[in-house]
Amino acid sequence: MEKARLGFPEPDHIRNIGVLAHVDAGKTSITERILYLAGLRREAGDVDKGTTATDYLSVERRHGITVKSAAVRFDWKGTAIRLIDTPGHVDFGIEVERALRILDGAVIALCAVSGVQARTEVIARACADRFLPRLYFVNKMDREGADFPGVVQHLRSDLEPKARAVQFPLYEGRKWVGIVDLLSGEMLRFDGEGGLPESCGSAIEKERADLVESLAECDERIMALFAANKAVPSGLFSQALSAASKRGDLIPVLCGSAFIGESVALLLDAVLSDLPSVAEAAIPGNLYPSAGHDPVLAPDSKAPLAAFVFKTLADESGDIFAWTRIWSGSIRAGRKFFDARSGKDILVRKFFGIHADELIELAEAGPGEIVALKVQTIEPGATLCGRQAPVLFENFSIPEPVISQVVEPASAEELALLRKALESLSVEDSSLLVKEEKETGRFLVSGQGELHLGIVAERLKREFGLGVRLGNPRINCKERLKRQVTAREVFDRDFGGERIRTIVELRLGPEMKGEGFSVVPADNVRIPPQYLASALRGALASASTGPFEGWPLESLQAVIVDLVPPAAGTGRNGETAVEAAAALAARKALVEAGSILLEPVMAVDIECSEESFGALLSAIVSRKGRVESVEDRLSIKAISAKAPMSSLIGFAGELRSISRGKAHFQARFEAYEPVKRGSEA
Repeated sequence: MEKARLGFPEPDHIRNIGVLAHVDAGKTSITERILYLAGLRREAGDVDKGTTATDYLSVERRHGITVKSAAVRFDWKGTAIRLIDTPGHVDFGIEVERALRILDGAVIALCAVSGVQARTEVIARACADRFLPRLYFVNKMDREGADFPGVVQHLRSDLEPKARAVQFPLYEGRKWVGIVDLLSGEMLRFDGEGGLPESCGSAIEKERADLVESLAECDERIMALFAANKAVPSGLFSQALSAASKRGDLIPVLCGSAFIGESVALLLDAVLSDLPSVAEAAIPGNLYPSAGHDPVLAPDSKAPLAAFVFKTLADESGDIFAWTRIWSGSIRAGRKFFDARSGKDILVRKFFGIHADELIELAEAGPGEIVALKVQTIEPGATLCGRQAPVLFENFSIPEPVISQVVEPASAEELALLRKALESLSVEDSSLLVKEEKETGRFLVSGQGELHLGIVAERLKREFGLGVRLGNPRINCKERLKRQVTAREVFDRDFGGERIRTIVELRLGPEMKGEGFSVVPADNVRIPPQYLASALRGALASASTGPFEGWPLESLQAVIVDLVPPAAGTGRNGETAVEAAAALAARKALVEAGSILLEPVMAVDIECSEESFGALLSAIVSRKGRVESVEDRLSIKAISAKAPMSSLIGFAGELRSISRGKAHFQARFEAYEPVKRGSEA
């Protein structure tokens, strides 16, 4: 941990970017090459050798995948760049969703051989939904089978209509030898030779003409010069590209390889020219109820503070390190700030710049900075501001877990250590839910997939040194009522030393308009507020689990048809009696209505070679999968299917065996569907 540093860069000299990609597109290797070029590493880290800076967890290095986001900070040509390297696997998708909230621009990596992959589509749409400026880097151009024109065409036709190549690869025969800038015509050859290969001329002219035409549509100055049949200054094309990219009117596509430093240097130059600075980027709107007449937030260090906590980590002492993006104002250590979401004051003891697993202590930080605040307690989604100028940013939505597993300590002596370790992991990962069974000393850990739980178990062993015992994975189901039922409960008994009588009649049924559980009075029923609240508590308590197997109920509505209040003067005892009557009435209705068991069905994406395609298609069908589509994507076959989560346990291992480790598979939650039994399956 370095000593505190004073001062901070101006907003127009900061870029906050994320590197996003499908699994195995090479984004961590790109980040490693960037750190090497920026002078922060003596040599670029290697994913296969486990020497990367951003994948520093032992499980990340062992499996060669990114499990949690990492932040790094460096300078490039006088600009401070804050970079977030995110996971590519869907089981850790919440890390990407968090990062997108605080970025000003994104670099999306594509594989030159595989092209647009399943996770790429999810990431690109998430960026588009947030109007996040982005550019694409077609990586692995040095691989056999690389097809830059094919990738660009696939990207434009299926995902990003505004995508345009701004570079083009140079080939001598089948060997990739360099890159040409389509606007300036400047060439970069890796083989030390000069001149344009003869085979590339016509393709380059075609791509350049397409780019120039697109820029003319985005820039009135260029269009006017074209209309007057006048030459366009080369600098004007670059200005138009920069402006159009920052507005999202054009999405640049570059090519290169994480192992060719010159191509990554060009990528960094494009980040500076084509992605917005902090001063240019949009700031999220203030959602605080009384913020209607407040001034628009601006990246000004002298403005009131507005900062967003997008990630939390817990250290060994229990203190929280809150990863925070500062949108306006500035932060100093030792001061309290208002959390508009919780309504509490938060003391920032210290704060740090984040560089992989290192923390650099800072004395102050201003707009655009991404820092780790050391605080006693805080939740992801917190908004830090001043009480006199409250700010509230959009909160996170946490995906429901689809799979659970029992975790037990190896011995009674390790119970407290296991509890602390799981608490630490759940603070870091909001999509990981942990429930302790006090009577048994066991923990029920729920997550987004088999890989998610497997990584948790491995981290408990490797990072925390705990020899845990694991139960078999269990699929998290739900129940839905079969029909609408009305039940009436007459509560008439001694309660707290007095006779209390009350009647509650409830009508329960599936709510088709939405999800969750609501309790409302019938239109003609007038209920005193305290008894309405009591009936709500009672109905909620009984309806928390379904009558079939005790799973949570989906989309349930309870209507209070009738409520006869207790006699006046019964006070709290009367409220408790109403609560008990509502709970008994709700349970009666649930048992009479019956329920259907629902299981999570996953959207399955498999990418494989022609050789393993048939066997993998048969494998997914044998696991109750419904094949939705099969596509040829450059050199791969892409299978899209739907399958019950219960049938996918162990599928990753089968896929590795069939494809000899060359296929990719991801499953993301799609919907809950009725469980099919026997001949229905």
